[in-house]
Amino acid sequence: MKPARGMTPGDADRLVAALVTGRGPSPDEQVTVWFAELAVGEREITVDQTNRSVVVGDRAIVKWLLHTDAAGHPAPDRLQALLSAGFTAMPRPWGLLHQVDPTSGALKLLAIVTEYLPGTQDGWEWAVADVRAHVRGAESGALTAPIAIGVLTAQMHVALSCTGITDATEAQAQTWYAAAGHDLAEAIALVDGDEGARLRPLESRIKESLHPISECVGTPLIDVHGDLHVGQILRTNAPYAYYVTDFDGNPLQTAVERMQRQPAARDVAGMLASLDHVGRVVIHRTPDVDEAKVVSWIAMAQEIFLDNYREELQRANAEHLLDERLLGPFQVQQECREFVYSVKHLPHWRYVPDAALPALLDRLEAPA
Repeated sequence: MKPARGMTPGDADRLVAALVTGRGPSPDEQVTVWFAELAVGEREITVDQTNRSVVVGDRAIVKWLLHTDAAGHPAPDRLQALLSAGFTAMPRPWGLLHQVDPTSGALKLLAIVTEYLPGTQDGWEWAVADVRAHVRGAESGALTAPIAIGVLTAQMHVALSCTGITDATEAQAQTWYAAAGHDLAEAIALVDGDEGARLRPLESRIKESLHPISECVGTPLIDVHGDLHVGQILRTNAPYAYYVTDFDGNPLQTAVERMQRQPAARDVAGMLASLDHVGRVVIHRTPDVDEAKVVSWIAMAQEIFLDNYREELQRANAEHLLDERLLGPFQVQQECREFVYSVKHLPHWRYVPDAALPALLDRLEAPA
């Protein structure tokens, strides 16, 4: 049997060379080139479980897509839109490799090539370390990183909105509301043990918090990142610079769903939830930590992120992109998804939504 594309040693080297020439490595393949330079020498990154990622010459990363869909992939259009708008807070895209169907001429995405940023860490490393240092009284980026991420997220949304803005229809609102209800029902059905015993009494409160999703007819829709959380934010060594990565969308959705426009609030809510999750990880993994200080940081970080996101939208005259009504409901839905994900893929993770969801509901229900 012929090995899957990208599994043979030298495939990544050959793809980078093909970008330089502008010709596909094989007759039935074609490349899209945004940037290219010669680089050789492969080194696999083993932490990526969804795809196979290979560093080439410490200059580029080739991400081979192990699970493709005939319906398409969101990354090519997202990357092109960001490049066209002059957005630079991402690893520089080098190019794409598509396979061409000999009969229909249809393209299937095989690989994405981007700049390799040596020495960077993703947010599950740098943010956790920052918060640990912060609550111990040491200097860190715990309260400055949310500023940069808020600005970056707003600039990304403004850039993505350049491809067009549409309004949510009644059918779309009801589809999203039904999906949120399904996520809740699945979480209730799957989560067992002490966490399940704490989750089930929250069901009616969760349902009530999700209801605004059904009323979002007319909210602006744009192309979004689709899976935005701190793990998608790379940070360089000091002086810190931040870059957003991975425009594949939510891996648990179908290709059609991932390519659809969404409210900008979907990404914003995802980042708000993940800032909370950073705090929960610190509490869980740090002996003798002052839990109250971490909880206080969560609230401050979320406020700083959101304030700077709003301010950057205002600077771009794009305040209309954010529907504030959806932030709470989408965060609640995200916590339900975290429960489901933990049961299916990462059992030890369930402590995160177990702590985050009740606190979120209390905040949403508190008097204004």
